Amino acid sequence: MTSEVFTRPGPGSLVWQRMADDRGLLIGGATLVLQVAEPVVGAGVEQHSNFKAEPWRRLYGTLLSLTTIVYGATAEACAEVERLRVMHRTIRGVDDAGRRYAALQPAPWAWVHGTLAWSVIRLNEVFRTPFTEAETEQYWREWLEVGRLLGVRDGDLPPTYAQFCALIDAAAGRRLEDNRSVRDVVRSVSLIPAPAPLRFLGPVWRLLVGRPVGALSRLVTVGALPPAVADRLGLALTDREQRRLRRFIALVAGLRRLMPPPLRPGPVALLIKWRSRRRWDTPSTPVLEGAR
Repeated sequence: MTSEVFTRPGPGSLVWQRMADDRGLLIGGATLVLQVAEPVVGAGVEQHSNFKAEPWRRLYGTLLSLTTIVYGATAEACAEVERLRVMHRTIRGVDDAGRRYAALQPAPWAWVHGTLAWSVIRLNEVFRTPFTEAETEQYWREWLEVGRLLGVRDGDLPPTYAQFCALIDAAAGRRLEDNRSVRDVVRSVSLIPAPAPLRFLGPVWRLLVGRPVGALSRLVTVGALPPAVADRLGLALTDREQRRLRRFIALVAGLRRLMPPPLRPGPVALLIKWRSRRRWDTPSTPVLEGAR
């Protein structure tokens, strides 16, 4: 088995600079909905994931995987890619409509990867720090480089972000669906469950955190979705909810502007980047041909 060398976006790249952002948790629900509305992804999550039972563990695992691939040392990134692909080889089966699926089918595998770029670009658009058109397309090109490391082949995703947005709208009209995984995600973000160590708080958590934070989380989740996707899934905000969402966005944007520019990504994002700069070894990452 031969190998080919790809280049990961390094510390000078837009992906490296902008992916780690503590605000990313705010749009995580919309990203998950967009992902699981794809039938193969939705079936795989429903039948093979522990998302409903352990949403916090699932979220932590996803974030750790992403940051390892983008910000980790080369050996760590390669090991994480191999772990992901080995794990997803077992995710296959038959969905409720009788359709056979496999997680590593090129289209759904690429779809999930594309939505992760959408998430970062849309986050900045929603919370009033939008990318320029040139930055948007640069971010997309760099994200395609990350995709090659993961086995997303040339042609599996459009070459431009504008074309990917058109693909989302087209998919909303014919492929995306309102399935159990979509509803599970919407329920989870609408009433934030307590992490395992805090479950003993029960009603206190629900009253002080679960319901109020969940209400805001649902607003951002539905409001951030592409309109065609929200319509397809029957998700909508009332006029009152839209006004509340605008106030929340203004609050987050205002608080961010009060912070010194170097601190605006947030403490966790800054820690990730600081650690990465100290340990970054080489941008060249070998990928086995069989992983593509």
